Amino acid sequence: MKRFSTFAALTAAVVLAMSLCASAGSTDNFSGPLTGVSGTVSGSFTFNSSNDSFSNIKLSFGGSTFGGVNASDPNGGQGVCVRGLCGFWWQTQVGSNWIADAIIVNLATGQYQDVGSISDWRNRGGFNYLSMPEGSSTLAYLLMSAVAVFGGLLMSGKRRYAAKSI
Repeated sequence: MKRFSTFAALTAAVVLAMSLCASAGSTDNFSGPLTGVSGTVSGSFTFNSSNDSFSNIKLSFGGSTFGGVNASDPNGGQGVCVRGLCGFWWQTQVGSNWIADAIIVNLATGQYQDVGSISDWRNRGGFNYLSMPEGSSTLAYLLMSAVAVFGGLLMSGKRRYAAKSI
């Protein structure tokens, strides 16, 4: 029985270690349509969870209305964190275009939302991108599934052995 409990503890520790997302910094990319005008927006930013800071923020606009407009805030800054959410807001002017952007990161799930707008003297477009958590790599899913299957087989074998010896 002691060997079985040791094996169960080790298996639980491995599964827990594999399921933790211990990343101090992540770079996130997104793209989507603009609302209110024809066009698209794509962007990226880096979030450092060890000091709750945002950096390397970039936005690019495509399409007929704002095509070719690029904005960036390479230095970023310190995020404001409340109840597990960290946010950062910035704005800039590129030519005659005003660009505003707000990023909110959920520290528990790693999910983020990027909301913003671009406008000039006659047009205004907005964007609202919400990331979907993807989990881990395919190998991690397969490995955890294999651990569960082999754990089930081992427990089934132990139960059959215990039933035969009674």
